[in-house]
Amino acid sequence: MIHWRELPAWLMRAWPFWALLPAFATHWLALTVVPGTPQVVNKIAGMVLQVSGGLLILYSVNDNLGLFRRQSLLAAAVTWFKAFPRKGKNITIQLSGVSAAMTSGSASVSIRKTPTTLEERVDYLESTLAKHRQEVAESFANAQSKLEGAKSELHARIDTTVGQIVELSQKVEHAAVGGFKLQGFGVLLAIYGAATSVFA
Repeated sequence: MIHWRELPAWLMRAWPFWALLPAFATHWLALTVVPGTPQVVNKIAGMVLQVSGGLLILYSVNDNLGLFRRQSLLAAAVTWFKAFPRKGKNITIQLSGVSAAMTSGSASVSIRKTPTTLEERVDYLESTLAKHRQEVAESFANAQSKLEGAKSELHARIDTTVGQIVELSQKVEHAAVGGFKLQGFGVLLAIYGAATSVFA
């Protein structure tokens, strides 16, 4: 059973072949309107079709080049001409700079007399233990904050990498599918033009 709703989409997948129909119709119309000179018509039609096919292929190649290298064929040609090896005056520029770094910090110094009695020693140990506990807690909080920052940075880099992979996949799909059909249409035009030139 034929799914008629899906038939137009199926036919459009082979659009390079259907796009040749206007070229056939135009060629036949030219042969009909200008009788007696089929060789001239075939020669002109062959030249136009071959040039059109070549231009379509160049356009597709230029499109694919812009997708991956972000550079057109014209820009690549200009860059190639600018890179022509020629003698010139070498200019050497030396840059010098001064860099300085300063480190500043604060330190606290507590002075207390050496405990002599048992109660003073216990108080001293308790205060020292509390101070160490505070330092450990601050160090742990600082390490935990750095860990959370590293996790956030890692997730951001993963998201960026996934986005780049998706973008690259879309570019490859466009170059492999869309570019291939356009190049195929250009090749078909060139073949048709070459076949027409045989009868010129």
